[in-house]
Amino acid sequence: MSKWYGVEDVVCMSGLSERTVRNYLSMGLLVGEKVDGTWRFTAEQFEAFLRQEMVSQSVRAKANSIVYDFLLVEKRREGAACLILDLPAAAGAAEAALRQRVVDGSNARGLRCSYRYQAASGCARVILEGSPAQAASLVGELSQTN
Repeated sequence: MSKWYGVEDVVCMSGLSERTVRNYLSMGLLVGEKVDGTWRFTAEQFEAFLRQEMVSQSVRAKANSIVYDFLLVEKRREGAACLILDLPAAAGAAEAALRQRVVDGSNARGLRCSYRYQAASGCARVILEGSPAQAASLVGELSQTN
């Protein structure tokens, strides 16, 4: 059985806002299936979505904005971390498993996340922003399984 992603997963993996993802759905750039009022997408549908030039440009810009927004804050009330990880992963099942671990881990820890896989280099770039302890926890988990 194929793994399904919801809108929230697409938001986390792409770094795009929910509104942008839903606009892309309306435009037909993101194709999925609506079941019981909830959109769901296969890994193949998500990958096809990311391969579109308009979408890939938006994803790159949004990923970079996580770092830029983090740097703009001059004074914080509590500690914060912004981490950029480059993790090797073979295309296919290994990359899909890594993507799922990143999405699940960042959602569970309340981290802002961007995930982009570059097939040519066989590397996933992950940007995490949020609590230093939570980010470190996810990095440790990813390091052990990668």
